[in-house]
Amino acid sequence: NAMLVCSVILTANAGVVLEWKGHVIWVDALHTEEIPGFSTVSPTLWKRMQTVLPPPELLCFTHCHPDHYSFRLASEARMIWPAAKLALPRQDFGDQLLIAGEETRFSGEGMALRFLRLPHDGPDYQDVPHYGLLFSDGISHILIAGDCETASPSLLKRLNGFSIDLAILNFPWITLRKGRRCLEDVLRPRHLLLCHLPFPENDANGYLDAAFRAAETINLPDVRLLTRPLQREEIYYF
Repeated sequence: NAMLVCSVILTANAGVVLEWKGHVIWVDALHTEEIPGFSTVSPTLWKRMQTVLPPPELLCFTHCHPDHYSFRLASEARMIWPAAKLALPRQDFGDQLLIAGEETRFSGEGMALRFLRLPHDGPDYQDVPHYGLLFSDGISHILIAGDCETASPSLLKRLNGFSIDLAILNFPWITLRKGRRCLEDVLRPRHLLLCHLPFPENDANGYLDAAFRAAETINLPDVRLLTRPLQREEIYYF
């Protein structure tokens, strides 16, 4: 079996830094809007991120909601790391990559990235340009679904035939019955990381407790919750 070795570091909310095959990709990692009951990148955390995180090769965003994307932090990041490419589904920068249409593909050494147009969760957001990500090295597949609706038929259709080695999903995928059923019966990821959770000090709604309880009962081999700033999880198997 191929050995997949990658690490995932949480920034805040659904922001992750993925290190895989020598590539460093920041996904939804830069945002500043404090949504009640959730967490964001504080000025202190942003300072720490600049010194402890591996420099991004690509900064990308699943959509432009302010709990996932900050124009100001993206601009600052580009000044700090001028070699980083930037991709988002809105034309905010002259020299960025635009994610558009049903699918946008990028490829780099030994890796392909597919941004798949998917429905954002919630009836109010159906028109939001929103994309999930599927990373592949030809053998292993990593899925980051963004704020895709839980158990979305459209996502499952796009993933038909792919076995998912690592899925990074929002926590309702395990706290809602339809999400759990979809994970156990259809997606069956070898490794599952749950995000879009608040840090403990912001958890006004008890999301952490609900997610930890659900994680204990779901029938999957490896389930972990991303709940602390700069928490790092390593994924490997033989």
